[in-house]
Amino acid sequence: MEFVQEVLAQLPWYHQIALLDKIKTQNEREWYVKAAIEHGWSRNVLVHQIETELHKRQGAALTNFNKTLPAAQAEIAQQLIKDPCVLDFMTLDADAKERDLENALVAHVQKFMMELGKGFAFIGRQHRRGSGH
Repeated sequence: MEFVQEVLAQLPWYHQIALLDKIKTQNEREWYVKAAIEHGWSRNVLVHQIETELHKRQGAALTNFNKTLPAAQAEIAQQLIKDPCVLDFMTLDADAKERDLENALVAHVQKFMMELGKGFAFIGRQHRRGSGH
């Protein structure tokens, strides 16, 4: 009850409805309430984060922390990093390489830029600035 009064009450009514409608467990609901308040999410962003299961991706980014840091520091560093990218639209399989990901992203960016029409430009892949810029 204390949680509802102190934290949940900080969110607008439509945020609360979305939380009650889309999340079944209290722990998960609390996680999203705190995140929504901390990051100032709109209702639409909150719903998107719930639907893409951000709570499961939090701290799930692939790193080499376990190999390069002492165990205690590696765990802390891993928890600080989240993997917010949802790339379901690209339909890559688990065996995809970094180059496959780059190719798919560039293809989507090029298509998007063409849909925008005149006045937009795609400079190139991994474009490096000249010195002094």
